[in-house]
Amino acid sequence: MVTDENQPEVVPLRALNQPSKIAEQVEAGATLIVTRNGRPIMGIVPIDRLDEPVHAFRTDPMGELEIPDLDLPAVTDEEIDTTLRGMGGALDG
Repeated sequence: MVTDENQPEVVPLRALNQPSKIAEQVEAGATLIVTRNGRPIMGIVPIDRLDEPVHAFRTDPMGELEIPDLDLPAVTDEEIDTTLRGMGGALDG
């Protein structure tokens, strides 16, 4: 059962052994993510939503992001660039 109509339902591969049940869910508008051993392997979407991407995880904004104040010194882009170049990283400039 889908708890959030905007989020796909995750079902194990063995659920495809009941194609009529899967078809009913999809006909009702459900998007399914099929997993094998807990790893997403495919998505099943209603035909009218074929052009929409299917994600096995949330991609919508999940609210205000709170960044903690770590009381660290301010660092400029130039200082970061200098530090990375000193580490041997190849940066285009």
